[in-house]
This record gives sequence, structure tokens and C-alpha cells, in this order.
Amino acid sequence: MDYAQQESVEAGLRFKTPSGVVVKTTGKTTHVQSVALPQGLYVHQVEIVEGENQGSTFLHNLDYSEPM
Repeated sequence: MDYAQQESVEAGLRFKTPSGVVVKTTGKTTHVQSVALPQGLYVHQVEIVEGENQGSTFLHNLDYSEPM
């Protein structure tokens, strides 16, 4: 869904990452500059909601995850 081009996403959206971790969006977004992509891309902060490290947050490109 081209999340990497969205300046913001709604908090509380759930995804399963390629490694199988279930996360939800926090609503925080960071723009990342890139030599390969002159326009850069947006990554969104997610929080682990199930399993080990529950509650931990990290920045993630949601385009590589499956919406739940």
C-alpha cells in the first residue's frame, strides 16, 4: 500500500512483519534520506504487541509487512 510514501499513518494499525512479529503502529513517522531513492522514504514506529519483547518499539517500513 505504499506506506513508505505516506507522511503519517493512523495509530493502532496491526501488521505481521516478515519475521512473524505482530506489531501495531504508534502514529509516529520518520523521513529517511536515501542515495538510492532521492525522494527518500517514510518509516513508521511500531510496537510489538505479542510475544517476546512485547512493548518494545522500532522503526519499520510497513510495505514489507502483512496487514492484520
